[in-house]
Amino acid sequence: MHRMKTTIFNLILAAGLGLMSCAPQTTGSAGEDEANLQLNDGHNSQNSLDWAGSYTGIEPCASCEGIKTTLKISQDGNYTLTSEYLGVDEPTVNVQNGKFSWKNGNTIELDGFKPGEGSPYFKVEENKVRHLDLEGNVIKGDLANNYVLNKTGNPEAEDIRWELVELYGKPVNGNPENYYLIFDSKKGELKAKANCNTMTMPYVIETSFKLTVGDGISTLMACPDSDAEDQLKKALNEADNISVGDGVLTLNKARMAPLAKFKKAE
Repeated sequence: MHRMKTTIFNLILAAGLGLMSCAPQTTGSAGEDEANLQLNDGHNSQNSLDWAGSYTGIEPCASCEGIKTTLKISQDGNYTLTSEYLGVDEPTVNVQNGKFSWKNGNTIELDGFKPGEGSPYFKVEENKVRHLDLEGNVIKGDLANNYVLNKTGNPEAEDIRWELVELYGKPVNGNPENYYLIFDSKKGELKAKANCNTMTMPYVIETSFKLTVGDGISTLMACPDSDAEDQLKKALNEADNISVGDGVLTLNKARMAPLAKFKKAE
C-alpha cells in the first residue's frame, strides 16, 4: 500500500468521511440488496459483466470542490484507488493498492481499509461502479448519483492507428504515417499528427463515448503547411465525444456534424 498525504489531506479526509457517513442510506444490508438483484438463473455482476477496467468520477467533499476518484480493478483481484482532492491550496492525492473480494457476486470489498478511512464497498453495475456507504448500503438522496464512477475507455477506439481523412467537412489527403490519431490506453495519452508535428495529450473516455482531452505538448518543427495541423488541434480541443463503428472513428461536439473523421489504418 502506498500513500501520499499532507496535513491538509487529513483535515479534508475527515470532513469527506463525515459527509459519506451522514448520507441517507437504504434500510437493507448490502447482502440483501445484492440478493434481490441476482437473476434466478444465477447471473450476477461478477460472472455476467465485463467489469475489469478503470472507473472515474467526482465524489462530494465537505471541505473542497470535490474528490476525483479513480478505481482500477483487474481480473487477478488487484485494485488501485486514487483520490485527488480538488480546489485545495496544496496538491492532495491519496493512492491505495491492494486486493479486493466479491460479496454475493455484485459488490466488491477493498482490503486494507482501517476504521475511519472511508467505505471499502463498491457495487458493480453495467459500465459503472457505485460507492456504497460505510455499512455497504446504497447511498440515497440528492447526492446519490455523485457516488457513481463511470467506466473509462473504449476498446473499439483505443490502441489503434486511425488515419485522418476529413477535417471540418473537408477531405484530407494524407497517409497513416503522418496523418493519424492513436489513443494509448496504457498511458492515458493520445498522439495525433497532421503533417510533421506530433501532439501528445492526456485523455479520458467515459461510458465508451464521452471524451475529455487535456492540455498537452507538441514537437516544434517548421512545417510547410500547418493548416491541417492547426485544424486537428482545434478539433481535439473542441471535441467532447467520439463515435466508432465500421472502421470509422469521428471526433464530435455534442450532436453537431463531426469535427474530424478517421478510418482504421491498414
